[in-house]
Amino acid sequence: MLQAAAKLFGQMGFDGTSFSIVAEHAGEQKTFVQYHFDNKEVLWKEAVAYVWRQRNNALPRYIEDISLQRKNSDDKSEMIRDLCRRILQFTFDNPEWVKIMFQESSMPGPRLDWLVEEFLGTDFIEGRAMIELAQHRGLLPKVDSMDLLHILSGALIYLVNVAPITERILGVEPSSTEYMEHHIDTLMRILN
Repeated sequence: MLQAAAKLFGQMGFDGTSFSIVAEHAGEQKTFVQYHFDNKEVLWKEAVAYVWRQRNNALPRYIEDISLQRKNSDDKSEMIRDLCRRILQFTFDNPEWVKIMFQESSMPGPRLDWLVEEFLGTDFIEGRAMIELAQHRGLLPKVDSMDLLHILSGALIYLVNVAPITERILGVEPSSTEYMEHHIDTLMRILN
């Protein structure tokens, strides 16, 4: 249910998602969904928490893998490439987290307040710390760390949000390995 709800909240937003459609996509009865969740806001919060747990469980492993793989490497830029590659792949595989984040971040209100309190506040703190660590190690340029966090995250996750139009207009599949590598190459050139 949570997986179906997260996907639907990501695609259709809070207002466009209902217990009925979540039940239909989850292969359950509407009463089953209503039994487990008192109202749509409770369902939304549980679905968002589900998505962030997935992300938090996946990305630290990616970062640890990169650190272990590149421990003895002299090519520092390859560490950033690997991190970008893995974040981009995770986001293509799990677009709900960025779609929900962008939808809710564009409108002030209680859902945004909750999202900031529960997840986004920590994300900003940890993201900034990761940027500053990479800057300290000479992996990223020494510019304002929060600006760089916005620029890098935007460069990576924007591609996922506009994948359908990119595919239609450019005739390429943005989630393909080839296109992701091309995108990361361009980003690395900008950073250098």
